[in-house]
Amino acid sequence: MLQLFREGGVMMYPLLILAVTVVVLTIRGGMRVRSASRPDAVLETGLDAVVFWGAWSVVVGLLGTIVGIYFAAGAIEAAPAISPQVIWGGIRVALITLIFGLLVFAVSAVAWFVLRTLYRKRVAGAAA
Repeated sequence: MLQLFREGGVMMYPLLILAVTVVVLTIRGGMRVRSASRPDAVLETGLDAVVFWGAWSVVVGLLGTIVGIYFAAGAIEAAPAISPQVIWGGIRVALITLIFGLLVFAVSAVAWFVLRTLYRKRVAGAAA
C-alpha cells in the first residue's frame, strides 16, 4: 500500500489530507449525533461536510490522473521508440490518484449516509 502511495506522486499528499479530514469529520459527527436530541443546523452542516470533502477527493484524484497522463505523454513523445508495456505502465500509475480519490469518496458517502440516518432517527425519536 505504501508503494502505491509513492507511485501516485505528489497529488497523493492532498488526497491523504482529504482522507484524514473525512475520518476526523466522521468521528466528530458520530459523537455529536449520539448526543443529538433536537434538530441542529450546525450538526447537519457538519455531516454534509463529510461528503463534501469526500467529493473533493475525486476532483483531486482526477486532477492527479490528468497531470500524470500529461507527463507520461510528454515522455512518450520524447522517446524515439517505446513499448506498449511502458505506455500502459505509465497510465496505470497515473490512475492511482483517481482510484484513491474514489475510494475516499465512497467511504465518505457511506459514512455520511449512516450518520445522517442515525441523526434523523434520533431527532424523530426525541420528538415523539
